[in-house]
Amino acid sequence: MPFAQLAPAPCSCFGYAPSVSIGQSMKSCRSCENFRTRFRLFNKIFANKETGNWLRVLLRFARGRLGQFYFVILDEIPTLKTFSLPPDSGGSAAAFARLGYDLVDALADIIDNAVDSKAGSVEIVFHRQADRIAAVSIADTGRGMGEAALQEAMRFAGNNEHTDSDLGTYGLGLKTASFSQCESLTVISRKAGEISACRWTKEGIGNNWSCEALDPGNAGKAFKEGYAKPRSKAPGTLVVWHRLTRLDVDGDFDEFVSELLSRLELQLGLIFHRFISTGTLSITLAARDVDSVLAFPRQVRAHDPFAYVRSGRDGYPKCFMASVPGVGALRMDAHIWPAGAADPNFRLGRRTGTHGQGFYVYRNDRLVQTGGWLGVCKDETDAELSLARIAIDLPKSAMRAVSVQKSGLQLTAALAPALRNAKAGKQTLANYFDDARKAYRADRTKRRPSGNIPVVPGAGVPAGVRRGTATKITKDNFVREIAFEWITLPKATVFSIDPDEDRILLNKKYRQRIIGPSRASAADAPIIKLLLFLLLEPEFDRERFSAKRREWLKRCNAILYEAVKAV
Repeated sequence: MPFAQLAPAPCSCFGYAPSVSIGQSMKSCRSCENFRTRFRLFNKIFANKETGNWLRVLLRFARGRLGQFYFVILDEIPTLKTFSLPPDSGGSAAAFARLGYDLVDALADIIDNAVDSKAGSVEIVFHRQADRIAAVSIADTGRGMGEAALQEAMRFAGNNEHTDSDLGTYGLGLKTASFSQCESLTVISRKAGEISACRWTKEGIGNNWSCEALDPGNAGKAFKEGYAKPRSKAPGTLVVWHRLTRLDVDGDFDEFVSELLSRLELQLGLIFHRFISTGTLSITLAARDVDSVLAFPRQVRAHDPFAYVRSGRDGYPKCFMASVPGVGALRMDAHIWPAGAADPNFRLGRRTGTHGQGFYVYRNDRLVQTGGWLGVCKDETDAELSLARIAIDLPKSAMRAVSVQKSGLQLTAALAPALRNAKAGKQTLANYFDDARKAYRADRTKRRPSGNIPVVPGAGVPAGVRRGTATKITKDNFVREIAFEWITLPKATVFSIDPDEDRILLNKKYRQRIIGPSRASAADAPIIKLLLFLLLEPEFDRERFSAKRREWLKRCNAILYEAVKAV
């Protein structure tokens, strides 16, 4: 008998409630006239091996579980043969440039290797040629590598036998970090007085993964030039990036390099602050002309996001414990910064510390997650939580939860709920957030000024114009400077306002249209910037934007967008 004829014609409460279990369906059908007949028939069907199995499949489908059965079927498909399918070398070379590294992530990955090789110092030099950066070199004082070790290190996903205490994990960092920034990677290393050198190029990868072994004599000369101080026969490793793809100079070169080094000093000092503060690692940054031996080094200082003198609230820092699936017990040290903090370790390069709130996750003392709430809080820029920071040291069970770039955690669906449910005794994470908000609000109430602080144009406008306009606006010496920055904004957005950081943001997509034939620079388009300042000046004194004000700003953007399109 066909299965379709065996299946009873279900009543409406059974046939149209697929998410309800059989027991629930039968219970709801007890008032049906044919309940007992149907129930006996179902028992017979389930007792029959063939029809019972098929009925279970249909029920799984009705409950949305067909996928489970589907994969059971896939597992039972027999294998005919196996074959090797290596990646396409040409496509791989192009993919490495799109792996999501920024310059800081890439340099930090190279420094990780130096730390693993017990280097006490790392020198990063940007080599200038005319108005462009021709190369970047990273030299360390680690134990160096012989020929065999270097060739294994040049292998993608090579077997370098990392230990749990190493910063390296996957055997990819040196190569993927480098090719995210350049098309030619040279590594020269010295161990026991012997020089070994290899080079990867984009073309070599495309040519069936052909890595070049370089002449040690000439490589030795380059090795010597890679260090600021003569190193005699001491070991070490020099990494050089040529044919750079991501370091295009925008505007004035000297200003670009100065801002670049300042940004790197802050961010590398944050990532490696535990190593720097203990004296186990020294990092220097420099820019040098390729035709000159002169360089002006800048020492990277430790930027500790928890280096306050006193806590912002009694009872903190406080240890919370979370149970994370696949990881186990996870310790979370919750801190509250003192309200009104002006410490650089709180502001981390910005006017306020709002952007620095959230989790700071460490892997073997190396920072891999800098702020952000990992899904625990929806608003990552909530000013009332600007004093809240939580330190997490990953246990060994969670070491591979870090992204390949080591710039964050690989989030899972279970992570945010697990962190949200963390407790310190009877106190929950929600109680911690309440305490951080109270500390922030108390300070705001206590030190709210009787009058508004005058705002004046700041960075992004020529210095002479800034001084002149400031004297026209106020005679008060205590002012707030509003900076101007060109960044990437949505297509139809010409400008945006960032009141937390006292910034007016302009869309860099339209920069050349706005400045016309003039050359881009940090202080370009002064008239446009000052007009925007006059337009937006009142917005910097508002606690919140009303729907009416947001709509007004939206209309202003729409009007300017029409003008930009017409240029």
